[in-house]
Amino acid sequence: MKKSEKLKKVQAFISSLGLTPEEVVAFLGEISVQVQRAKTANVACPGMYYYSDGTISADVIPGKQLSGVVGWVDDSGHHGMVLGLQETELSWSNSSRWCCRYAFDGIRAGMAFLPSKRELVKIFKNLDAIQKALEKIYQPRLKENDWYWSSSAYLDCSTWVVRPSDGNIDNYDRSYSYRARCIWVF
Repeated sequence: MKKSEKLKKVQAFISSLGLTPEEVVAFLGEISVQVQRAKTANVACPGMYYYSDGTISADVIPGKQLSGVVGWVDDSGHHGMVLGLQETELSWSNSSRWCCRYAFDGIRAGMAFLPSKRELVKIFKNLDAIQKALEKIYQPRLKENDWYWSSSAYLDCSTWVVRPSDGNIDNYDRSYSYRARCIWVF
């Protein structure tokens, strides 16, 4: 059957249903939007919630162990970094050990690590989404004007720190106490 014959049959069918071609086109457009939404529902975004079983959701799922908030996602939306819900303030050598032992909210010790300065900068670019997500679940927000330790060494006795509010980077002596928040990847 030729294309023109197929189109005539489709037009006849549409008419038999009492529809206009414009109504059919509008309906098909709605279906296309719904399909796109369904496809993107499986993509992670900063500010979504990460659960101990690896589930990621835009909403809080009752009865599941909430472990962290997605802080950064690559372009595919399938790989990223999760910020733990707990944080501490201590000197650098202790903060790196603290992250290795991090075992809160369903996360196993050894799974989390202290982020590098580049990882912190990427995460802090999504500060608004992260803060809203933490606030929604009544967890401590990031201290926007405080410094957070990175795992990136500067010299023998200092390490890079990053400030969430503006992503500024500086280096400080490891004996000082600053904030540490661990991350893990998915």
